[in-house]
Amino acid sequence: MRKAAKKMNQNDIDLYLDNMISQAEKRIDQLFVRRLKDINRQIAVMYQKYSSGGELTYTDLNKYNRLRKELDFIAEKIDKDFRFILKEIDLLLEKQYVENYLRSAYVYEFEAQVKMGFTIPTAAVIAAAIENPIPELRLPVLMETTRNQVISRITIEITQGLLAGEDYAKMASRIAKALDFGRAKARRIARTEAHRVQVSGRLESAEKASNKADLKKMWVSTLDTRTRIGHRKLDGKVVERDGVFKSIYGGVGKAPGHMHNAKDDINCRCSIIFIVNGQKPEVRRSRIAGKNVVIPYTTYEEWKEQLKKAG
Repeated sequence: MRKAAKKMNQNDIDLYLDNMISQAEKRIDQLFVRRLKDINRQIAVMYQKYSSGGELTYTDLNKYNRLRKELDFIAEKIDKDFRFILKEIDLLLEKQYVENYLRSAYVYEFEAQVKMGFTIPTAAVIAAAIENPIPELRLPVLMETTRNQVISRITIEITQGLLAGEDYAKMASRIAKALDFGRAKARRIARTEAHRVQVSGRLESAEKASNKADLKKMWVSTLDTRTRIGHRKLDGKVVERDGVFKSIYGGVGKAPGHMHNAKDDINCRCSIIFIVNGQKPEVRRSRIAGKNVVIPYTTYEEWKEQLKKAG
């Protein structure tokens, strides 16, 4: 006898989408690890060819424009990396929007038991959803700024290391720090933008569903100790479908990632769940010992009290 399929809920969708973001972050990490190894090999060859007694000076390397050529080669590689990251994040954003839009639509129809006339979003709709409404926060701009910062940091670190007469090991450490800055910033951009677009998919899906069902939205915080205090306080807060949430950090917006305030939006991991015709969720996800588990629905403060009692 065929086993019945498990009913999908909005928590399941969030877990699926968050895992997708985590995989993208891992690919960014792997790219920076490869680039560090590549640059270290280049620096090692540089020391081998031009150093004297293991010491490489700025004067020695600056002869015949050697330093400029080495730095230009590194910059070329970094530029290629960031073009790859830009494509990766673009693809991630598209998947986040479409998957959340359609999967949420399925849940709304299932819970309301009515067809709502959903169709697959067009390329134009997806493109509009992905583009950040603030020009200076659009993905190409953020990537270009970060790329330039990484190249500048590497240039400064190599130049300072040479002027100080440092050996290969110290120079490698300097480059690792410069690249780690770029890696962390690229990850932060990927997660923040993916989260914004992910939530947009659910909001726009709910807007269409509201023509056929009564929808209210509820803020859902991630149940772990990393959640910022202001978002713990918002957990479980219910407003009308087109209502807004207000944060203690000053943000006001329609959903997590859409609070129009950096203190609220950057690296936010919260979500929203739409209550369809008054049906509140029975379960939610929690992070316990580093793993996602499903528990009976409880607010963040109730969850924290349970942890205190258990500990």
